[in-house]
Amino acid sequence: MSQTTSNLQISVEETAAWGRKLVVTVPAGRVKSERGKAAKQLSKRVRIPGFRKGKIPLQHLEARYGPDIDRQTQQRVIDLAFREAVKEKELEPISEPMVSKVNYDQDSELTFEVSFDIRPEVKLGRLGGFRVSRPAVELTEDEVDQQLGLLRERQALWKPAERPPVAGDSVEVEITPLGGDEEKQPYAFVLGQGRAIPEVEAAIMTQSPGSTDEFEVGFPDDFEDESKRGTKQRLKIELKQVLEQELPELDDEFAKSVGEFDSLEALSDRIAEDLRQQKEHEVDHQIDRQLIDLIIEANPFEVPDSMIDRYAEALVGEPPEGTDPDLIDKARDEARPAAVWGIKRTLILQRIAEDEGFEATKEEIQERLRGLSKRTGRPVPELRSRLAKSGELRDLERGITEEKVFKYLREQSEIDEGGA
Repeated sequence: MSQTTSNLQISVEETAAWGRKLVVTVPAGRVKSERGKAAKQLSKRVRIPGFRKGKIPLQHLEARYGPDIDRQTQQRVIDLAFREAVKEKELEPISEPMVSKVNYDQDSELTFEVSFDIRPEVKLGRLGGFRVSRPAVELTEDEVDQQLGLLRERQALWKPAERPPVAGDSVEVEITPLGGDEEKQPYAFVLGQGRAIPEVEAAIMTQSPGSTDEFEVGFPDDFEDESKRGTKQRLKIELKQVLEQELPELDDEFAKSVGEFDSLEALSDRIAEDLRQQKEHEVDHQIDRQLIDLIIEANPFEVPDSMIDRYAEALVGEPPEGTDPDLIDKARDEARPAAVWGIKRTLILQRIAEDEGFEATKEEIQERLRGLSKRTGRPVPELRSRLAKSGELRDLERGITEEKVFKYLREQSEIDEGGA
């Protein structure tokens, strides 16, 4: 369709579901006016012998800077006309506009085409009536014992051991590569955690504290230094110290040392409660994902490639310098399905929140901040300021809104409890 507005001629073409192309014609009078402004601005910046800045006759400017005036005129006319056109047509570009087919003459009208993607308008016909299964949450004693063990390790003391080290011991060593220019380096790490290559750890576990020995070790095929992958090197290793963990007894005193617990039983109960809540949250996320999948299936819609490209790039992240471009492209291609799903999820949740009037209230945000303050020990005003500066306050608000949306969606469908 075509329409005249602000003395522009504008036609809109739908190039894809959310792709638009504008063909814009700017009348000669506007072009001439903008060219005069460009020439006047240029005269204030340049110097021509015999004339003062801002007082240079137009013919002299044209003779020396005509192409620059034309370039600035085109850019300004196109920028202003594009902004007017999308406002008039009530379009919301979400991608970089691509300008093409510019037809410009300083004494005539200017025409150009510009292509871009617009924000998708999601129409949702069906949001409920689905049936999904909620897996039963099960908690075993072994899981509670495992968490107790981790707490116990964090409370452990380290004491020197006069014996060859074993997995779980902390060692201090100095390693000197032989036959090269590399200097000896000190290291401290816990054996068995993958901090050193396997053959180095195996060599250290044959030594006694204070001993120095030479070993030939092989570097694995996935070693971070590509030049050493699959090669062997002779190393001199001095084992300076071995530290072993002294684990505290699992008793009531231990429980009191890690928090406000009167007994080991109280600590175990709290761990079980926290683990159960964590599992409940994980199950909630599974239900939410099922509902989003069903809504996407019931309400198919396309998303612009520009949104998918940006989302996929964000998922992959910034590649290390020197990464093969083909590998980067492959990674982004593989990320596209996840990008499409993530964009659709966001658009669906935004639409429902707008339609149903769901939003995070000031009271709800304050309550979340108070909870965060209690966990971190930081005052609420400080937390609010810090989160606002980092953008995390918006994430918190968005999270509260999404919780309301998902609560609403669960109410629209049947959730079978204890399903497989």
